[in-house]
Amino acid sequence: MAVTPSSPQAAFGRGMLASLPILVGIVPFGLVTGIAGIKAGLSAVEVTLMSGLVYAGAAQLVALQLMGAGASVFLVWLATLVVNLRYLMYSSALARPLEALSGRMKWLAAFLMVDQNFALALNQYGVLGPRLTPWFYLGIGAVLWLGWVVATYLGALLGARLPEAWALDFAVPLCFLLLLVPAVQNRPSLVAALVGGLVSTALIGLPYRSGLFVGAVAGIWAGVWWENRQKGGGQDG
Repeated sequence: MAVTPSSPQAAFGRGMLASLPILVGIVPFGLVTGIAGIKAGLSAVEVTLMSGLVYAGAAQLVALQLMGAGASVFLVWLATLVVNLRYLMYSSALARPLEALSGRMKWLAAFLMVDQNFALALNQYGVLGPRLTPWFYLGIGAVLWLGWVVATYLGALLGARLPEAWALDFAVPLCFLLLLVPAVQNRPSLVAALVGGLVSTALIGLPYRSGLFVGAVAGIWAGVWWENRQKGGGQDG
């Protein structure tokens, strides 16, 4: 049975340890993102800086796909905004667990927020309480951020050395598919995935790969609609 940490330093260390198994999934995702950045015309340094400063996994892949297709800055911004809308809900859910942080530390916590440390922090809040949960969360975030940046850099170096004849366009949709499968846990998420995938596929011929953006919006709308329909009918998802 794990011993409950008694200090912020111990909670931070526990968060670092808790993040290590997650790196198994983060590293290949970062490698694919680095390769996608090179294919989009960025240098290894630029791709690495993007990961370090933006730090937004799925949104980065969407942005790189659109940049590689020559999309406008506005369309790239809009698509990444839609993909990252879930962080509004995450922030609301973490408001109480992280309220002990100072104003500056809350900015850092917001920057480090990803799906994994959000889920783990909520899960441990009942055990660690309001004093230690923020440090547990930051410990996870620090390791995941560093792992993401390093993996992206290695992927960019690999992508820069691959022959042009090697078509690796399949890697990005494959990566999204691997992210999608565990995320489909109920009917609303299944409906969102199906509608988003079908719409994006149907609109694949649109310029600048804007079908990805339209598909994302359609999927989100369909998932929300189905969830509201279930609540109205009193059904379980």
